[in-house]
Amino acid sequence: MASAPAWAEDAKKRAEGLLTELPALTGQEEEWRFTPPTDVGLEGASAEGGTGDGNPPSAPEGRRAWLRFVDGAMDASQLAESADGVIIGELGAALVEHEDLVRDRLYSLVGFEDKPGALNAARWETGLFVYVPDGVTVELPIEALSWATGKTGQLFDRTLVVAGRGSHVTVIDRYGSPDISGRVISSSVVEVFAGEDADVEHVSVIDWGSGARHHAVLRAQVGRDARARSVVVTLGGDVVRVEPTMVVAGPGADARALGLYFAGGDQHFEHRVIARHEAPQSYSNLLYKGAIQDHAHTVFSGNLIVPPGAPGTDAYQTNRNLVLNDGARAETIPFLEIETAEVKCSHAGAVSRVDDEHLFYLESRGVPRDQAKQLIVEGFCQEVLDEVGLDELRDELSAAIAKKVRR
Repeated sequence: MASAPAWAEDAKKRAEGLLTELPALTGQEEEWRFTPPTDVGLEGASAEGGTGDGNPPSAPEGRRAWLRFVDGAMDASQLAESADGVIIGELGAALVEHEDLVRDRLYSLVGFEDKPGALNAARWETGLFVYVPDGVTVELPIEALSWATGKTGQLFDRTLVVAGRGSHVTVIDRYGSPDISGRVISSSVVEVFAGEDADVEHVSVIDWGSGARHHAVLRAQVGRDARARSVVVTLGGDVVRVEPTMVVAGPGADARALGLYFAGGDQHFEHRVIARHEAPQSYSNLLYKGAIQDHAHTVFSGNLIVPPGAPGTDAYQTNRNLVLNDGARAETIPFLEIETAEVKCSHAGAVSRVDDEHLFYLESRGVPRDQAKQLIVEGFCQEVLDEVGLDELRDELSAAIAKKVRR
């Protein structure tokens, strides 16, 4: 990040200093008792990387813009110029070229107050910047890919999305790699600002190969009458912990956090999802569903937070897990923190097995067992898929789920 302005360099230095001042994470903390901080590179020795065999994907069709980052550096991009004022580019360059849009927002949702935030703020190397002016609709998705080859042991990136009043945009962050012989640690932070009456969808597709461990933090601020949707899809990686938070900041806001995950082998996935209501008469929905097979382990921790001053809140939280065999484990931990009267809030969590009667019914009609299981899993996930705004993504996720079931 050459020639960054003084304020940006100072922020990195402050974050680096806090790494030695903040207390170490031990894994005994309540919020870290399921995923040891050492497993995602927040404490302990740095990962040394390894070797992997596979080339990064090329640009997909039907994108307004596409950027590819390989081992922490921008490797390729397709950025089309337009007259609508939309700005898409690499975040490090935006510090200089669009300082007025970046300075007051970068680190304002995910700062330095804890060890993960300070670590990413001090070490991030590159990332995606998206700005959509008031009233502009971006018809095609904007996509960025972070790819690891294994040559670098640690990757740090950030995304900043600023959507103006009445604007519409879909942004996709992908994370992937081949299977890696050693260990690679990835830290990602996403900050999303949805202005008044904006419509924003942010999608994270986490599909690392083996050997990768990933810690992700996402914060979205949803303004008056705005609609924001976070979609997190977790399919790959040895250990993955994702922390999406929807901050419902304006009356009439509609914030949805959707998640799909499918863990197999010895994978460990943890999702800690929060909706925080800071304005009255607003809506949120946390809907996460997962399938677990082999010896995998998943954890969902959800929380609806309604502090004083947010009457009229309408909020829901649902997590359901489908365990496909003995030895696979899923844990669901829903919370409510309600400090305001006149609200409608609910939560639900469940862990269930594949129904043998359903399997028998399909098999008795000539459907092979693996295909029958695939149909059951796809039907289980359909509720989340129906909420995804992008048709292409729904088809892709259905195919990815089918591939996981067949393994």
